[in-house]
Amino acid sequence: MSELSTLSIENPRILLAFFLLLPALLFLFIKFRKFTKLLASSQNQQNLSTHKLSLFLRTLFRSLAWISALLALSEISFGSKKIPVHKSGSNVTFVFDISYSMLAKDAPSRFSRLDAVKIYASNLLENLSQTSFSAVLAKGDGFTVIPETEDALSMQGLLENLSPHLMSSGGSSLGKGIEAALNSIPQNSAKSQYIWVFTDGDETDARLEKSLERAANSMIPVTIVGFGSENESEIMAGDGKTKVKTALRAKKMQEITKSVNEKSSSFSFSGHKSQVRYIDSKAKASAWQLLSQIKGKAGDGKETSLSYEVKKVNRHAFFIFWTVIFLILSFVAEEFKFSAIKNKKILTLLEKSLVFTAFFLLVSCKSEKQQLLEGAWEWYEGKYTQATADFLTVAHKADEASLAKNYAIFNLSATYFSMGELAASLKRLSQLNLDDEKLPADLRTAAFYNLALIAVRKNDYDSAAENFKRAILADSKNVKAKINLELCEREITQKQAQEAQAEMQGVNEEKQTAPDMKNEIFNLIRENEGKKWRNMSDGGEKNDDVLDY
Repeated sequence: MSELSTLSIENPRILLAFFLLLPALLFLFIKFRKFTKLLASSQNQQNLSTHKLSLFLRTLFRSLAWISALLALSEISFGSKKIPVHKSGSNVTFVFDISYSMLAKDAPSRFSRLDAVKIYASNLLENLSQTSFSAVLAKGDGFTVIPETEDALSMQGLLENLSPHLMSSGGSSLGKGIEAALNSIPQNSAKSQYIWVFTDGDETDARLEKSLERAANSMIPVTIVGFGSENESEIMAGDGKTKVKTALRAKKMQEITKSVNEKSSSFSFSGHKSQVRYIDSKAKASAWQLLSQIKGKAGDGKETSLSYEVKKVNRHAFFIFWTVIFLILSFVAEEFKFSAIKNKKILTLLEKSLVFTAFFLLVSCKSEKQQLLEGAWEWYEGKYTQATADFLTVAHKADEASLAKNYAIFNLSATYFSMGELAASLKRLSQLNLDDEKLPADLRTAAFYNLALIAVRKNDYDSAAENFKRAILADSKNVKAKINLELCEREITQKQAQEAQAEMQGVNEEKQTAPDMKNEIFNLIRENEGKKWRNMSDGGEKNDDVLDY
């Protein structure tokens, strides 16, 4: 991959400031002419050439400093590098070739190639539990029909209805199908991405190789699964009149994948010998070869892994460095007495300084602190993938007991938390020995604070309150922890009040039955008293003039 092919500028409008150099240089030229005339009139010819050289070098270095500063501000990027990226889970993009050649029935099979794809892909789906997937249709064009999802029923519904009539575009373009799959993948996805193409290899626009090269340079593995027989079969074309012959173009696809792998060998994917592979669907254990690409073999997409991605190299720091160097040289050129170069001692000193500068430029490397700062800035800008790469690099290179490693681990945890990966964030925090009081107070309080936030996300307010308290003990100036502790205690109090209210409601229900029991007892007593009075009245003389109670 050439450097120029990866050139990109995020803020191109900044480069318009280049034109400000023209009036500035014109002004300096006029001033220089007046200055040289003044020296010539004073007949100070001895210093004229020295001043000319000094002014020329000062102008040159300051112009270069201005250009370097503009390039730095424009966020120019060129070149590429392979960076480590934490991946949690996996996503498989199914690319289905639904061109008319897939309707061919190759003897002795009773099924068409498209029917074989339906059965094959359906069996793969049954073994992709906990793995997300998406679907792309490829015919004369590529179209994403199912975005990333874990709903297997939607994919099964699509498989049952696969047909060339789903797309009106004519021809067969596998390359456009792969490009549609690449475009559907989020740039900062936290999942490992895989593309599986189900086809017979017949294409009409010869774009397959270029699309595979793009996927290989993006570090996304593509596997082509071939269906059909290499013997020609006759089918009806899309117009319903023309008969054409088609076959599995296995040899052609093998040559393309070999060529792409040779071109992208410098960017080979970690864990895979090749970026692009061809598998015959009829080959033994072909489905197992597909499933084994995913971490955890049978699609255990929840496993985390360390993989690599190719990213453009941002040259912001590079041009800032040269801006400072050119500014320093401009001041040196302004004050330096070039007539003293004849002095051998000064010449030796200059030679040594040039050698030292060259050595510094060639040998200097990025420090751990600088990489941590770059990662923090990328995290602030929302570039979580690049931030993760910087923090992972420091965590792997730094000594076990160094502060840089502890800060890198904490920053990794914070980045995963921002990406919604709570389990990965909690795992990184568990690697820190927070009980060690030798750790800086700001690191300990921030770690306890993040542990509390994770507990809040899980609705565990008791654990969250405990960690907020520990954050305050680590640093009594942590105002946010104090505020959140108060909020957690309110939640706990409210929860306890709700539980108490629920218990009171249960007691009230029991109390509501008590009056009914009293009424029944009272009625029973009254009935017994009535019977007693009736028995007494029956035993004595009747007096019809007396009311019967």
